[in-house]
Amino acid sequence: MKAKVISVALASVVLAAAGVAYGTIGVSAEEAYPLVYEATGKLEDNQTLSCTLSEETAVTGNAITLKVFMKNTYHYSLPVTISVTSRGQKYEWSKTAGFEVGYAYASPDASEATVSTRLQWNRAGTLELPYMFYGEVVLPFAELNAGAGAQIDSVSKIEIEMTAAVRSNFASGDTWLNDGVCMYLFGASCANVENGDIVQTEELADFTRMQPEALELSAKTGNVVGGVRKASAEDFNVFEAFVAHYNAPCETKGDMKIIESVSYDEEAFAEVSSERTAAELIGKFYGSGQIARGSIVDSVDGTALAYTLDSSDYDGGKNSYAGLHFNFGRRAATDWSGAKGIAVYVENTADYLISFALEIFQYNQKTGLLEQYNLNDEAQKYKTLYAYNVETGEEFSYHTQTFMRVPANFKGWIRIPFSQYAAPAWSMSSDYGNEGVLDFDANPVVKISITRLFNPNQDTTVILDDIALYYSDFGVGSLFDTDKPSIRACIEQGSVPAGA
Repeated sequence: MKAKVISVALASVVLAAAGVAYGTIGVSAEEAYPLVYEATGKLEDNQTLSCTLSEETAVTGNAITLKVFMKNTYHYSLPVTISVTSRGQKYEWSKTAGFEVGYAYASPDASEATVSTRLQWNRAGTLELPYMFYGEVVLPFAELNAGAGAQIDSVSKIEIEMTAAVRSNFASGDTWLNDGVCMYLFGASCANVENGDIVQTEELADFTRMQPEALELSAKTGNVVGGVRKASAEDFNVFEAFVAHYNAPCETKGDMKIIESVSYDEEAFAEVSSERTAAELIGKFYGSGQIARGSIVDSVDGTALAYTLDSSDYDGGKNSYAGLHFNFGRRAATDWSGAKGIAVYVENTADYLISFALEIFQYNQKTGLLEQYNLNDEAQKYKTLYAYNVETGEEFSYHTQTFMRVPANFKGWIRIPFSQYAAPAWSMSSDYGNEGVLDFDANPVVKISITRLFNPNQDTTVILDDIALYYSDFGVGSLFDTDKPSIRACIEQGSVPAGA
């Protein structure tokens, strides 16, 4: 349902008469950029952002809205606990199941119609703010105190407690090398919500008119990691670029929808420097386990990811896997309905066979958990992959186990039918909560992990360019199956169904 949002647009820089006295924390209109919280290291424990209003401020309506942009979170979504203090008593929103209403903006200036979206409450009782979410989080007073509700008539403090990976709803959070949180904060408003629509708002706190010291950062235990800064003009250009990129359609190539091109839309990033664009591009890939070196290199289609394992980085105290992971930078990339399988352009720079895995993560909207699927299947050990070498023109199928094996000096496309994917047995335990069913009609796929076994692949580099979904049935060449097009024909002559 579309929202009727009043006086919360980003373009507005004039303070509404909400009774908030900002005193020395105000800034001039030309500096009216959001505040940015960023933490690139490993959080030892939860971090809390607190905004104390300069006076106890009367509230109106039946909810509070919080306007944010989730620029980065390495777990697809950042679990948060949002609370307010009223007349000395703290009230927080917490549920262990279900959804909260959010309104996502489709344009940076919030001028386009908002889209109602569901924000997941997870089993830990925290609210998930997904990667690239830009909009309003709607928090009804009736749902305070775990749904018991509360009648509050004023607010003196607003707090956002961000959950560290080690305490996350996601059981594997302790294996990440860092948390990589970056959130833009625009403001908070009182709101009147009727039948799912925001029909009236009144400003409570405008973070675009504040200096960083207006937000206190603290850690539950341990050390504070990261900090709050005022967004620069380039930070703001990056925000605008990401929102435009996220809401643009995916590119296509033949029968493939490109879900990761290892590049950003040139038009969207036109106002961002090439140096900052490159830093943002490599910064979207994050690691776990052994150290994996990722770099951006030139390719036939623009840029590609070079993924290197250096033997000097090996740490015998960690598990034997290295992982580079990424979330999808386009909304349309999360919709896998109707696709037959996944395809990737690969170059093996070694004179011998190497391997890696493309692990996919489905966000189960019933459980609020990320579910992991890969080729590690005890019931069906041998998996069938299909390859097209663009240099020789050869097409072939072959069997593999657990990992995608790539022949020496191979350059070309590898296709994996979804029938080859399964939930690994360990992920079916209650700690991880995987239900074991890939259901692209019900659940989005939100991230991919590119994992490699370190020792067999040390001192090798694999180059990955377009990662795509394919929609056609095919045969590997025409020798045995003349009824179906070859992979090459699918790429050169195929098409993606309308609406995919």
